[in-house]
Amino acid sequence: MKKIANRTILLVDDEIEVCRIIRDYLEKNNFKVHEAHNGAEALMAIKGLKPSLIILDVIMPVMGGFELLEKLKSDESYANVPVIMLTVKSDPQHLEKGISLQADFYLPKPFELNNLMSFINLIVKD
Repeated sequence: MKKIANRTILLVDDEIEVCRIIRDYLEKNNFKVHEAHNGAEALMAIKGLKPSLIILDVIMPVMGGFELLEKLKSDESYANVPVIMLTVKSDPQHLEKGISLQADFYLPKPFELNNLMSFINLIVKD
């Protein structure tokens, strides 16, 4: 996987507290974080961004993470943007679906912030 120098992340999760915790942590690590709280918001937000990474929840209202991931990967403008899936759905079927839709990493909730950062460090250059 090619590392990316851009430090802009699109965080997509409907849980406001989860977003706050992740955003605060990432901002302390010199990332610029933009939030969306469902897949439809994320589709609108990404048009103005060039994120180096998308952190994406699976279960959300309006448009879920798998549907958004499928749309992003089928659009040549966003197909190469790495995606880390965050979800309480950690059974093999959901993991397999995320991988089949080209998610780069799949991190089950609850998770440790340092584990999330380990995945991010595999994608983003210092």
